[in-house]
Amino acid sequence: MSERLTPKYLTKEVAETAVEMVLKGFVFDSRMDQVIDGHNCHIVVLVPSVEDARLSGYPNWPHYPITPVCIYEKSTGDTEKWSYPFKQIASCKAMQLWRARIPTATQTRCPISLFPDDTPYWGGVNRHGIVVACSGFQGYFDQMISGMIADAIKAFARFHFENSDDVKKELSFLG
Repeated sequence: MSERLTPKYLTKEVAETAVEMVLKGFVFDSRMDQVIDGHNCHIVVLVPSVEDARLSGYPNWPHYPITPVCIYEKSTGDTEKWSYPFKQIASCKAMQLWRARIPTATQTRCPISLFPDDTPYWGGVNRHGIVVACSGFQGYFDQMISGMIADAIKAFARFHFENSDDVKKELSFLG
């Protein structure tokens, strides 16, 4: 089996920069202490991937399934003292969002969309194939933080693209 390819400008470094920027600029701001309970959370970032079939001459193109790949995740706070399994909850939220089984625009959960071992919690986003899920705060703050991270990822990826040789050389294919 071939390796998996992810979008060229959706890198671990881009995701890490976005997460750190949002955490430092917002979550760890002292004003947030009034509305969130501690600084314990877990964040998961998923992006689409496809099989790298360049060496085999693309025998099954365009039938390659798009599957999620976790390019970055981060825990904050003292993970030994977490009151809930935030890592597992965030990971489950991310997969539910990937499979479009969580309505991202609403806080209500439709019980008919829950499979065994799904989390009933909400708080994440799926923006143009970038899934970010946060667990550790109230659902509306988890969703807000996830949305900020997803938007920052999109902006940093665009920045890297605009300043790449791909744009400067006006390439037809992104080698």
